[in-house]
Amino acid sequence: MANENCSQLPDALQTTPVNHISQNSELLSLDNKLDVYLKPCLAPVTEQNRKAICANGKLVAEQALRVVARVDQAGLRNPFLANAKIRSYANGSILLERMKHLRANGTCS
Repeated sequence: MANENCSQLPDALQTTPVNHISQNSELLSLDNKLDVYLKPCLAPVTEQNRKAICANGKLVAEQALRVVARVDQAGLRNPFLANAKIRSYANGSILLERMKHLRANGTCS
């Protein structure tokens, strides 16, 4: 599991099979796992976490959004996933925008 620092998603989470998901509990579990990695990257920037957020924030957002995109793609063949609502999509999108602002304002250079 991720710790309090903004760190990249492990390969196992990035490549989690999604085609078979057919229950809310499975989808919620995946969503929660993604959020464990997204939330530390969305924390307010401090001297202690700035380096990790600047180094990994954009990559974490992209990794999480790729997993969400795979769920969306699986929805073409899996009716359960066709209208899946994944909280991590919003958090990943917010993080990606945030990283643009942190680069633009010089917090991350």
